[in-house]
Amino acid sequence: MNRLWLALLPELRQFPAAEQDRVLREARDTAFDVPELVGLAAGLVAVTALTRYTLADASLASRFAAALLNFGVAVPLLAALLGPVHLRRLRRGLRDQLRRREGR
Repeated sequence: MNRLWLALLPELRQFPAAEQDRVLREARDTAFDVPELVGLAAGLVAVTALTRYTLADASLASRFAAALLNFGVAVPLLAALLGPVHLRRLRRGLRDQLRRREGR
C-alpha cells in the first residue's frame, strides 16, 4: 500500500521512510479549502444525478436489486470524482509540512 501512496503523492518521497506514516496521518488532518469543498459538492450532486432511478414494479425484490445495482455504480463514480479532491488535500497538507520543516 505504501508504494501506491508514493506513486500518488510524490511529495511523500521527500520525507524519510520512518516518518512517512506520521506525515501522511497529519496530512489527512488538513482542512478542506473552498475549491475542494465545491469539488466535493459537485461530485456528490453529479453522482446523485447519475444514479437516480424509478421503478415501475414496486416489489421488494426489484427494489432491493435496483438498490444493489445503484450502489455498485455509485461507489466507483464516487471514487473517481471525489478521489482527486482527497488527493489534492493530502498533497497540500504534505507541501505545508515540507515548508514548515524547511523553515526550521
